[in-house]
Amino acid sequence: MRKNKITETQVSKDHWYRFRALFALFILLIWFSALGGRLVQLSFFTDERVERYSKRQGAGDVKIHLPRGIIYDRNMNELAVSIKTHSVYLDPAKVKDIEKTVTALTKILEPSDVKARHKKEERLINTVQRKRNRRFVWVKRKIDPAHYTKIKAANLKGVGFVKESRRYYPKRDVAARIVGFCGIDNQGLHGLEVYYDDVIGPRTSKFNVLKDALGRPVSMPDAMTIAEESEPVDLVTTVDERIQYVAEKALERKVTQVGAKGGIAIVMESATGQVLAMAEQPKFNPNSYKKYKKGMYKSTSVTNAVEPGSTFKVFVTAAALEERLFKPYSVVNCENGKYRVAGHVFKEANYQRHKDLTVAEIIQKSSNIGAIKIAEALGEDRLMKYLKKFGFGSKSGVDLPGENSGLLQPVSAWSKTTLPSISFGQEVGVTPLQLIVGLNVFANDGYKVKPHFVKTLLRNEKPIPNQPVISATKVVSGATVAQIREMMTNVVKNGTGKRGAVPGFEVAGKTGTAQKIDPATRAYSKDKFLSSFFGFFPAENPKLTILVMIDEPVGLAWGGHIAGPVFAEIAARASRILRIPPSGSEVYEVDWRRIEEAASKSRGDYKTSGI
Repeated sequence: MRKNKITETQVSKDHWYRFRALFALFILLIWFSALGGRLVQLSFFTDERVERYSKRQGAGDVKIHLPRGIIYDRNMNELAVSIKTHSVYLDPAKVKDIEKTVTALTKILEPSDVKARHKKEERLINTVQRKRNRRFVWVKRKIDPAHYTKIKAANLKGVGFVKESRRYYPKRDVAARIVGFCGIDNQGLHGLEVYYDDVIGPRTSKFNVLKDALGRPVSMPDAMTIAEESEPVDLVTTVDERIQYVAEKALERKVTQVGAKGGIAIVMESATGQVLAMAEQPKFNPNSYKKYKKGMYKSTSVTNAVEPGSTFKVFVTAAALEERLFKPYSVVNCENGKYRVAGHVFKEANYQRHKDLTVAEIIQKSSNIGAIKIAEALGEDRLMKYLKKFGFGSKSGVDLPGENSGLLQPVSAWSKTTLPSISFGQEVGVTPLQLIVGLNVFANDGYKVKPHFVKTLLRNEKPIPNQPVISATKVVSGATVAQIREMMTNVVKNGTGKRGAVPGFEVAGKTGTAQKIDPATRAYSKDKFLSSFFGFFPAENPKLTILVMIDEPVGLAWGGHIAGPVFAEIAARASRILRIPPSGSEVYEVDWRRIEEAASKSRGDYKTSGI
């Protein structure tokens, strides 16, 4: 009986153990089935969310600076290029002695500036300690080749390098304000670099990096290898490096000679509006732009409006001729040097006392009172209409950043002395670029063309199709242009612009000496002037239009005396560079291809027409 009870109890326990084992097996089967099903789903039926999550788990983004497009002058000389460089970083997980490693790096990167080195060390040590669980901390971007060599030779554990690109300007300060420069992230900051940033900048600068199981980056991409597939767009500018250099040197010499505050010289191709040169003083080197004050970077030819002075008289006179109110030989009473308008007495410059002058003589002698009389005949509305047609008071649309529209107040805001003041270049603000664009109307048969600095865009050395065409608008008639040209030619031959003459050429020019406003008194200064000369040549068939401005020369400040010689030097040297034939010379076009073909035939060695 006892034996049977023991047997029954044992059987009951066996059943319980078997049940528990089967239940556990059942749970395990369900768990493995679910896991297997999920694995099949992930392997064969994954959706976009899972794929994105997977990528995030195994990879991340890092910003690398790819090369930008090249900027060329019109003759394919490089003005801005991207060069290979290295950036140095730390892998905190691999650095055993942070302070020792950081000190060694900063001694190489900041060898002479002890104060800067200590600050760099402290900042970098704090960063590394704060990001100890990370695998990547920048030390310095785009280091010098010498520093790269020294760091590489030091063989510091946990120190790595990334290949990147850096902007470099091989011509240094030549055309610096046109080309501009880039920041540390290869982003355009000034000049063409920023205006065309979305064109010549790399298409992308973010790339995937592999990460470990903890999400830490374990590899870095080679930006220079990736860049080969980015196909950057290159700019071919209108700038002629040779003429730009000539303009800068001539301007620099004059500014130094007369102790001036600064200066501007612009050279434009008359027929097209292409800017061949735009020099400004003082200069700066874009390769080390951080060494200069911020105000040095901007192109004042585009961003700053000034009172033009007597150069403005040609626009007022052209408007009156176009309206047939005067002829070049019409006589105007210039009031013997003094003329009262609304209680204000206007005088001639340099205390001159002109009586009767023809319109042509008013331009030749630069008579203020004569210009006032011409403007009065025009009236406010007609004068305003023509000034706007010449482009004053509005932006030209030039492809440089920060263009100023100038100052041309509406007629409703004019006082009784505004019209006479505008007639000789006061109470109106124009940028130097606006001024040369307006002048160029007389060099371009009465048409105003849009100024521009880029000729074409290239990709893989081939022009990009469908590029914008520069249009022209008619401002004055050919008859008016011919009359103004003759007057301006006489200014250089017999008037105030004799120093702007260029041997061998007929030059049409006009001088200007504008009083500057004294910031302290808000009145016209007695000793601060803007001396100007603008013109074009050859007068009978203009090729180049040139503007020169010298800001605050010390001593004698007449525009013809100060700016005229700079104009003459730039014009003479540019004519030789571009092989512009002198005035009155007969030009013979030689077809060298046909001559060579004929010579080849006579020698019996002519084979193909492709020479």
